[in-house]
Amino acid sequence: MADIVFQHVCKCYGDHEVIHDLSLEIRDREFFVILGESGAGKTTTLKMIAGVENLTSGTILFNGQPIENLPPEKRDCAMVFETYALYPHMSVFENIAFPLRAPGRRMHEEQIEQAVFRVARALGIDAFLDRRPAALSGGQRQRVSLGRALVRQPAVFLMDEPLSHLDARLRNEMRTGIKAMRELFGTTIVYVTHDYSEALALGDRIAILHQGRIEQVGTPSQVFRRPLNRLVAESLGDPPMNFLAGTIALDQNRIVFATGDVRIPLIDNPRLQLCAGKDVCLGLRPHHIRLERSRPDTPFNLLSKLFVQELMGDHAVASVMVADRLFTALIKPDQVYAIDEPLYITWAPEHMYLFLEATGETSLAEGD
Repeated sequence: MADIVFQHVCKCYGDHEVIHDLSLEIRDREFFVILGESGAGKTTTLKMIAGVENLTSGTILFNGQPIENLPPEKRDCAMVFETYALYPHMSVFENIAFPLRAPGRRMHEEQIEQAVFRVARALGIDAFLDRRPAALSGGQRQRVSLGRALVRQPAVFLMDEPLSHLDARLRNEMRTGIKAMRELFGTTIVYVTHDYSEALALGDRIAILHQGRIEQVGTPSQVFRRPLNRLVAESLGDPPMNFLAGTIALDQNRIVFATGDVRIPLIDNPRLQLCAGKDVCLGLRPHHIRLERSRPDTPFNLLSKLFVQELMGDHAVASVMVADRLFTALIKPDQVYAIDEPLYITWAPEHMYLFLEATGETSLAEGD
């Protein structure tokens, strides 16, 4: 197996720098997820690990040894792409067995057969080994693609948005299969996606990549509950976090969040006192917000009015106008309100996030 270390890696295409001074450690046997929007540099990062793309500067280490001068076939990596890239004229068995018949392997047919059956059973496709790809569903084809990469038993398994083209049901099914596969084979996995739910469900740790820079690395719980900046907070959650602009102010010797005539008390903290007078954004996740018709007996509230309400099965999404901003809240399906009805949004103080307007960074590590 392998641990992977990036040391000040940069990648440029002409004058355009795609990866900026990337330093990162991926641990042996870790399921490591790189999350980011299109164009963030996720696929480029995978290709540099695989050796398909050269580094402009910096170093990548496998188990402490630099690999940038090693050709791809010497790196012991297997890569799965968004598209299946299966051979349509071959059976499932032949597609999975194909890497084992490479000239350098020289495996006996009996060994190949054992390896293919082992992987196929693990992925639940052993009943389809005699079929061709055209006879399979999208999820089954992706399992074959995974099997073809796994059968080599690589030290590093690279996955480039393998589920993005599948429908919601198949994505959930494949997520379960990938997690089971990881537990069985114990390979170091680097998985890139733009889907935050995949990242939270699959990763031991997640790196948030934005425009070629790492914004935060941590466990799913850490990056979701303790985002270091507004960009990370916005990247995780559906509906995304709500934001309201205001100022940190002193009001009768209390530290408060001030917006218009509203004053919301904040935890008295030396870090916040240093931020007095600075513009900030108050962040609230939709599942932390409650809606009430009467003014609540707590200072942690804002007046709003209902804009629209959508039933989503076991919950509803209420969109309300707070000042000139649209907020979303997750509520019970039996909570029904009228359009333009005045409502108070309220929340627990430990669920507030504050981000400096100038930098986007958190002014206080709050939130739960």
